[in-house]
Amino acid sequence: MGSKESMEGLKKSQDLLFKRPYLWIITISITSLNFLITYDFQKIDFQYFYYYLVDILTTYLIIEFYALGIRVLNKKIPLNQDFIKRVAYQLTLHTLSVILFSVILNELFDYIFFEGERLSLSFVFYTKDTIVALVFVLFFHVIYFALFFMSNQENLESLKIVPEVKLKVTDAYATKFLHPKEVVVVYSLFGITYVVGSDQNKYTSELTLKEFEERLDDSFFRANRKYIISQASIDSYKSSTNGKIEVKLKIMGTVDLSEIIIVSRDKASFFRSWVNSSS
Repeated sequence: MGSKESMEGLKKSQDLLFKRPYLWIITISITSLNFLITYDFQKIDFQYFYYYLVDILTTYLIIEFYALGIRVLNKKIPLNQDFIKRVAYQLTLHTLSVILFSVILNELFDYIFFEGERLSLSFVFYTKDTIVALVFVLFFHVIYFALFFMSNQENLESLKIVPEVKLKVTDAYATKFLHPKEVVVVYSLFGITYVVGSDQNKYTSELTLKEFEERLDDSFFRANRKYIISQASIDSYKSSTNGKIEVKLKIMGTVDLSEIIIVSRDKASFFRSWVNSSS
């Protein structure tokens, strides 16, 4: 159901990985660790310092390319919408693209800064350094996903597999089960709970409005003591007296359903946030 907390966007602390100063800290850390793994320091000389500076630049550009891929994935497949698909794409296509970019960039910089003498498509580079790069990319994925889970509780909630909700209702002839998407309005009259479906039929239910409120998602709003409305049910709304909001419902052919309902002053700001979240 619509609430102040659910209107807030997900915090994305994992994106701090790609912001300064964290970006530079990660760049220097990875470069230094890779340098320790790759080179023999018993034969170290000034040229190694030159190698280190070039590796710093290379690592920085690779991380920027990694971040670019993440931004594309965030637009196409957000983590909180399709987690499994996103992980699959990030571990396969994204990883391969970063490794390929790493190879091309290393070869390019080798010819620019070392006239092709440092790598020159060397066997050692493609059997050792590329594997090290793959390990770093996969480790970076792990950190990114961990920060996603740690960023706030809503991220975890958004990934929980929730059983499909079916709402038991009754009409004059039979009992049936409605999917929440088939519900338009729920209201109470003389102690009886009524449900208006998307088929324009009216049903009764043994559930209370409070129980419906717990079962319905954020596309519904508890307008007052008697009404739960969906965004699909609203024709228009306007400010009323004393900070209240007057909501006009779409004509649904239900005799005892009020066309105009009032949202109290206490709920007015939540109602506007709820309506705006659907636009």
